Amino acid sequence: RLTMPGCVHLDVDLVVRETDKALLLRLEGGEEVWVPKSAVADAGDYAEGDADATVSVAAWWAEREGLG
Repeated sequence: RLTMPGCVHLDVDLVVRETDKALLLRLEGGEEVWVPKSAVADAGDYAEGDADATVSVAAWWAEREGLG
C-alpha cells in the first residue's frame, strides 16, 4: 500500500480501460496514460468507466512520466 507523502494526485476524467496489471486513465485536458496498478494507491478502488476521480500514483512513476 502506498503512503500519501510518496504520491502524486492525478485529476482523472475517465478510467478508459482496465487490465489485470494497468489502468488507462484520461486526464483532465484529454491526455491518456497507462498506469501500472503497482504504482496506483488503492488500485482496486478504480474500475473501467469510473469518471471524475482523483487517482494517487507513486511519485517516482509520475516524475518518470513527466506528470509529477
